[in-house]
Amino acid sequence: MADNDDDKNNYNDNNNNNCKARSSVEPPHKRVRPEEQTYAADQSAPVPAKGITEADFGITQYLGLRARFNGVLKRRHTDSCVNEITPSGVLHVQHVPATATSLLPQPMEEITEEGDDDIDEVAEQQIAELLGDECIEILRHVAKSGGSSESKKLDNKDDRATVHHLIRTTKKGTTRFSRSTRNSSGNQQKSPLDPMIVNNMGSREAFTHFTVFKQGEVDACQKIATLLCVKPKRVTIADAKDRRGVTVHRVSINNMPVCRLISLNKEFLGIVLCDFRSEKEQVNSGDLRGNEFLITIRDVELTTTGAKDVETVVNEALTSLTKTGFINYFGMQRSGTHSASIGIKLIRKRYKEAVQLLLTVQPLVLPESVAAREQYARDPDDISSALKLMPQCCTAEVNILRVLEKSRCNWLNAIQQIPMNLRVTYVQAYQSFVWNTDVSERIAKFGLSVFEGDLVLDDVEEHVRDRSVSAAARPITREEISKGKFTIFDVVMPLPGVDVEYLAHPDLRALYERIMAKEELTPYKMQHNVKEFSLSGAYRHVLVMPGNVEWWCRKYSDPLQQMVRTDLDIVRARTETGIEPSRVLCQEEIPEGDRLAVVVKMRLGPSQYATVALR
Repeated sequence: MADNDDDKNNYNDNNNNNCKARSSVEPPHKRVRPEEQTYAADQSAPVPAKGITEADFGITQYLGLRARFNGVLKRRHTDSCVNEITPSGVLHVQHVPATATSLLPQPMEEITEEGDDDIDEVAEQQIAELLGDECIEILRHVAKSGGSSESKKLDNKDDRATVHHLIRTTKKGTTRFSRSTRNSSGNQQKSPLDPMIVNNMGSREAFTHFTVFKQGEVDACQKIATLLCVKPKRVTIADAKDRRGVTVHRVSINNMPVCRLISLNKEFLGIVLCDFRSEKEQVNSGDLRGNEFLITIRDVELTTTGAKDVETVVNEALTSLTKTGFINYFGMQRSGTHSASIGIKLIRKRYKEAVQLLLTVQPLVLPESVAAREQYARDPDDISSALKLMPQCCTAEVNILRVLEKSRCNWLNAIQQIPMNLRVTYVQAYQSFVWNTDVSERIAKFGLSVFEGDLVLDDVEEHVRDRSVSAAARPITREEISKGKFTIFDVVMPLPGVDVEYLAHPDLRALYERIMAKEELTPYKMQHNVKEFSLSGAYRHVLVMPGNVEWWCRKYSDPLQQMVRTDLDIVRARTETGIEPSRVLCQEEIPEGDRLAVVVKMRLGPSQYATVALR
């Protein structure tokens, strides 16, 4: 990796303990399960194209400036581990189900026990009178060894009716009998579920909740919906997770047998479904209490030479983070390369421009999609050629091109064929940009003072504070300021929308007006004729404190040495050894070298980003 600020995380030991983050490129590898991947260093790999920067997304301020160190984020998937925090605590994988093949339908075993091939004596006598003694011997042979046979024809209707109650007859009037491999309900016998799964399921309810362990760059919920042949909206989650990394989160689906969900495990690469339970309600955003992050920062070094060694600076910087918190910016993963620009086009009803922006060549787009984008740029009327070249994983682009192939100028309909959870992110990215920019300007001009007219949430209970998107806010009074009732950690600023109250302070209110006026928009007219583009708005705390911050320094030599154990690694080790291993590898488990990595664990509320905390 080049030794420059673009390729390193410029870590500032300040009130925000901010660290400029940039994801490095993971080397190519064969298509094996991520937990079994082996990696080779690629020091000669070209530096990726530069996309959106922090300043482009409104992230410009730090709370102070003390020591600084550099590091690299997300070189491996395991460098970013995220576990949801539910009402019952941090979510971890508890039990991995048996392989799906053991749960596939199996034929019944042969009946060999004495007496199992006996035929009722009364029935035997009746069959012998109508079909002959030889038929009894055939029946016994079929019952014991399998196979089938057919009797002589019965011409008398009453005789056939009698036999019909004993043995099924054919349309020809003969009697065909064979040994069945099905149970009485007509379903093939299935192997029983893992007893631990059965015990944990609870009473049967409408929704099945389960934990999804995901490692790698894949949309787990979309993949689940595709394999189950159901609409994606049936698969519900509390919060979207970073695509690149290792995540553990809770998912629900209605009216789905658990055995079918378990059988999906054999189809997945880097995804495991586990810890199933029946519940009355689906998983929703109100269930999320935040996320626990385990972040690995590699190739840590000081930005300037000094008397202090790098480990001392790291300890001072992270200690400062636990005391002073950080600016609660929206992370850049919320924007992508140009999501906010697309969001502006959608809010302004410029659907054609939004489509063209989605289909154009942009920095950091999927390399396999560049040919299709170039084809569309050369000949916008030849939709079929661009569609053939566009990879199917580019969901938005493929759906748009399919509509345009049938109706060239139906721009709004093309946009609406993008999955709703994806197309909503475009307008949300613009919301986030406005919020980030306003907060940056507020801190740059007014510092961390609390003003009359600043907003605080009505309900100050901790769990409501963490979920401020659904709370109501009110202005701070002059009397409350004089009494020192609130600090900057209590202050919230609104995301633009129709259901929020804007700041009463004229200078702070003007921030929103000026930023949005650049795009010919106003914060007071956010209603839209397309429902999902009509932004309701929300409130978000300006500063937040991370919880349960811990860190470890590790020296290593292999540039892609794994520093932590994933939940799956821990379950496997526990099963094999009966011992619960530590989450972070001890120094004794890592070949020591001249490189330094820092592993940071912290808990943050919903929609708070570890990469922002570590800027």
